[in-house]
Amino acid sequence: MSLLYQRYLPYVVLGLLFLPGFSLAEPAKKNCDSLFCYSSKDDFFQFESGTRLQLDRGVFINDSRTDFDNEWNVRRARLSSSAQIGEHLSIDFTYDFARDDRSAIRNAFIRYTSANNTRFTVGHFKEPFGMERLTSVQDLAFLERSLVSLLTPPRSLGVELHKHTHHWTAAAGMFTTGTESSSNDTKFGTSARVTFAPQSDAGRIVHFGLGIAHRNTDSQQEVRFRQRPETRNTDIRLIDTRTFIADSYTYLGIESAIARGPWALQAEYIYSHVGKARINETDSGENIHFSGWHIDLTWIASGEPQPYNHEKGTFGRLRPAHSVQHGGWGAWRLGMRLSELDLTNHPITGGRQQNLTTGLTWVLNRNISLSSEYVKVLKVDGGEFTNASPAIFQSRLQIIY
Repeated sequence: MSLLYQRYLPYVVLGLLFLPGFSLAEPAKKNCDSLFCYSSKDDFFQFESGTRLQLDRGVFINDSRTDFDNEWNVRRARLSSSAQIGEHLSIDFTYDFARDDRSAIRNAFIRYTSANNTRFTVGHFKEPFGMERLTSVQDLAFLERSLVSLLTPPRSLGVELHKHTHHWTAAAGMFTTGTESSSNDTKFGTSARVTFAPQSDAGRIVHFGLGIAHRNTDSQQEVRFRQRPETRNTDIRLIDTRTFIADSYTYLGIESAIARGPWALQAEYIYSHVGKARINETDSGENIHFSGWHIDLTWIASGEPQPYNHEKGTFGRLRPAHSVQHGGWGAWRLGMRLSELDLTNHPITGGRQQNLTTGLTWVLNRNISLSSEYVKVLKVDGGEFTNASPAIFQSRLQIIY
């Protein structure tokens, strides 16, 4: 972590904690969870601005194949602003100060929403693909998304048409390279997702979904697939294809989830088809595939029902029934996840990794939560770190307003 963060972060945290009404008090306006809210007298114009701070600590148990360093990490330090103009038009902008490259701009879009919940979005935002990918980071049951999240499209510049009801969602869009793209930059791509939830009330959820995303690349463009071991407290990737040339790649995703009361089970499988993969420009290339999956089991020990976001077709945010400032114990959630990602298919040998993650989250109130996790790399087959099996203890302080 940079010297700047080390020097000034404690003062930022203390300042946030002692903001009037921030730490252990509910917002003055029940309909406003943000740090700053403004509304015109006729409510035609509404403006909100909020913050999101995530401070992580990672402690590694290395084996003979790894040499991770224990790290503090400002995972996210975001400032977001949104405006609602009339009943249909909205604007959103989010900037992440924890990033020092072009990916610092997270969201920057304009959206028109009709009266029948059909919306048209243009700008920079998440593409419609994957239940885990579309779940907000502040609503995830774990500190990081699973290994297979690598096989999902990033935030991108584009347009999207989205429709939702109480039981289903449908979205499709056309996109080009965004600020979150890496070496897999593309000229053009499309993404689409549909979900169906015959039961979608809090604590009683049955969810199914399908997604597809396609990317075209230049015929001589290098691409690379690599993944961290479900932690951002290191830049080391245990599985890595290195750069190779490909003409295109397509993601196909299947997702499902079920919840009964405080219990929830979620699973996803993603298959990636890579067209004309080759090591050298002179090779003819072969069509190859990568794949991965994850299974999550969570239990809200404090008894709150598992929430569901009907608009996004994802699990929603856990809000404690009895916040600490009201004399309660907040909300407690335990989770276990098994995940796998396979990046090996001749002639590419990126490796195959499997992880087991267990975690505990304490949500004190709607603004503050504490999380702790144990991530065990069960195995790595192939690649530079073959047979590696390190473990990671990581924790997070999250402040949202």
